[in-house]
Amino acid sequence: MKMDRNINEGGYGKYALIKLRKLTDFIDPSDPFQKVNKDIADALELLEENGILDRGLVGTEAEFMVIRLKDKYAAAALEAYADAAEKDDPEWAAEIREMIPRAGENSPWCKRPD
Repeated sequence: MKMDRNINEGGYGKYALIKLRKLTDFIDPSDPFQKVNKDIADALELLEENGILDRGLVGTEAEFMVIRLKDKYAAAALEAYADAAEKDDPEWAAEIREMIPRAGENSPWCKRPD
């Protein structure tokens, strides 16, 4: 198996991230209800109503954890993942290992997770 980003024109992967913490940048400080900008709120609602936005709620089938390559611990996590995948799908394991030279302390953006 190959990663979607390696087989789709343009390099788009299976998922995209929405930086939920950034939503606070779009709250009008004078709004007593501290609601996010209506256009953004409407866009998120539209994505959610159509099954495109997955919040990964704890304890659900959709629960997830995202590890960005700049995460200080990403290289170790990718290596462990690739090792576990090797026996079932060597091609997939190789796709994962291909990211290790850009992950963790190898990343110019390396930082502790926040």
